[in-house]
Amino acid sequence: MRKYIDRLFSNGFFRNISWNFLGFFLPVVVAMVMIPVVMKHIGLERFGVLTLIIVLIGSLTLFDFGVTRSITHFVTKYKEDGQYIEMLTVIKTGWVIITAAILVISALFYFSRDWISWHFFNVSNQEIRNEVAGSMAVIGLCLPFVIAQTTFVGVMEAFGAFKKISIGKAPFSILMYLIPMGISFYSSSLFLITLSLCLLRTVMAVVFFIMMRSEVNKITRVSLFSVPVTKTIAGELVKYGGWISISNIMAPIMLYIDRFFVATIVGAGVFAYYTTPYEVVSRVAIVTVSVCGVLFPVLVSKIHRDVRAANSHFNKAMLGIFLVLIGPTIIGAFISHWFLSIWINPSFADHAWVIFSLFLFGYLVHGLVQPAFIWIQACGKPWINVACQIVDLVLYVIYLPWMTHHYGIFGAAVAWNIRMALSLVVLHTIRLSLYRRELSRSETLSLAS
Repeated sequence: MRKYIDRLFSNGFFRNISWNFLGFFLPVVVAMVMIPVVMKHIGLERFGVLTLIIVLIGSLTLFDFGVTRSITHFVTKYKEDGQYIEMLTVIKTGWVIITAAILVISALFYFSRDWISWHFFNVSNQEIRNEVAGSMAVIGLCLPFVIAQTTFVGVMEAFGAFKKISIGKAPFSILMYLIPMGISFYSSSLFLITLSLCLLRTVMAVVFFIMMRSEVNKITRVSLFSVPVTKTIAGELVKYGGWISISNIMAPIMLYIDRFFVATIVGAGVFAYYTTPYEVVSRVAIVTVSVCGVLFPVLVSKIHRDVRAANSHFNKAMLGIFLVLIGPTIIGAFISHWFLSIWINPSFADHAWVIFSLFLFGYLVHGLVQPAFIWIQACGKPWINVACQIVDLVLYVIYLPWMTHHYGIFGAAVAWNIRMALSLVVLHTIRLSLYRRELSRSETLSLAS
């Protein structure tokens, strides 16, 4: 057994996944302590709104217009081919494209703060609405730094620097939860909490730029700022990133649109019974994110060169996700009422334990969907994901409001699980078809040679 474990973790693929997982796991532990403390100090309604703000900050990465994933794709490609000047040009050109676009989005976000706070947050009084408007303004100002940091991480993923990413992310991710908890002891202001989170993301961007530059310097001493921004590279990035962009916009909408429907239909007072279980359970996605973050550059480098090896990594990823999540899912469903009673209080558990259990099974399915999604992106066909997401969204906005109106937060949770199950069937069917097509092409080339 000891030899098997040693061999497993000597494998670079699993070692990188382990580092990726560690970087996401530590903040979850802190979040488990933070949530009941902050909820107690700022109140149930403000906490429900705060969860939406945190989701919004995390979802702002959709405004990179797919260029970050495109950068990872082409940096991996040019690095593997030893074309280091082209690799640097990809990084610089992508960064310039993202920055130019984000400055426009930031301005729109800043000047629309009152409209956003009025139309998307169903709060009970003007004081909280003013706090939300101020928070939106701050988010608009920090947006360029939030997006830049994800770009730098994308480059480091192409270099396989997952240990460094994990070590760099961990303290900032922990502070993303500790700072709101600390502020809640002195103030319930959502504006102050949001301001602190945005300042933290700005510092994080600077740190990750330094770390990215260190990785690049290991293979070339050519300065990133000395290479030109070229139309050819920009065209490659935009062509691939355009579809990724639509997919990136669709993904958080699909993941979080239920929250806004529930908040609007059932009101902020009941909303916390839905969003708090979601916040806790969604942390199991760190397993999937850890695996898929490592899986993407591996698939990019192998699908068209050795599709059987790519399929082997895919199967390992699927099996690993299932084995890690199935136990906590089953155990969590059985102890959900007891856990919520101890963690929050018995009254909260009475309202939320069923929702908690449903999300556990939904996120198990969600975890098994993502490797197929990543395979489709890595093989150069992101438009397929977009087409599937559009159909998915059209159906979801039909049955989600209906089920929420008729069955409340229980109906919304069931609708979310239905969507996960449909995605599992559709994306894996497409993935298998693409694998067989690439395998056939590879065998044809082998026979021809």
